[in-house]
Amino acid sequence: MAISTFVLLLAIGSGSAQSYQGCYTYTGSEDTLTADQASPDMTNTDCVQHCAAQGKTYSATGEGKFCSCLTAADLQILSQVPNSRCDVSCTGDLKSKCGGNEQTVTVWSTRQAKRTLTTSAQSYQGCYTYTGSEDTLTADQASPDMTNTDCVQHCAAQGKTYSATGEGKFCSCLTAADLQNLSLVSDSQCDVSCTGDLKSKCGGNEETVTVWSTGQVKRSLTLKRIVAALLDNAKRMGTNVDN
Repeated sequence: MAISTFVLLLAIGSGSAQSYQGCYTYTGSEDTLTADQASPDMTNTDCVQHCAAQGKTYSATGEGKFCSCLTAADLQILSQVPNSRCDVSCTGDLKSKCGGNEQTVTVWSTRQAKRTLTTSAQSYQGCYTYTGSEDTLTADQASPDMTNTDCVQHCAAQGKTYSATGEGKFCSCLTAADLQNLSLVSDSQCDVSCTGDLKSKCGGNEETVTVWSTGQVKRSLTLKRIVAALLDNAKRMGTNVDN
């Protein structure tokens, strides 16, 4: 029996997610940029791959040969400076710069290695708040490197319809019924940056959250329709589907 095949197209995070963040320096009294490794052939790519393997959000190269791995919180301690301050060539790529002297570093995002699967069903739903008397938004997890994508994936794995990030670092998983207990508010109330993606917002303070659809329900319904269609096709062709 010939059965038509189907394809689920998934957009995979591309290399553009691995991006140059800028030249940064640390002016504090303590040495916060401890090198994870040093190499006579250092490149920014090598450092990015090393830090991605460590689960860190950013890589930082300095003095041409050192590599440090940073969280989003670490990056907030540094100050961005003109690119001209990062003037030391990488020992493994003389055409590129790997920081400057002392505490000046070239910073890249490591998001390339943290590849994610997304579908059109995963979509931003808005900023919501809960004004009831009970705490209904119990965090499923908290992370110093939280992103909306991470929360979506976590909640999809739990079979929940929606993900909700709050206070920059918390992730809650919601059903459609849970979402009905929340009130849609202005996006401006979700004003806290994600700890793992400072360019995105992960809710606000207290009970204000950024909500995304996980695409879980849509995928489930689609698969049910596919199975039903295959069974119907088999019955029409006289195939015993009970075996």
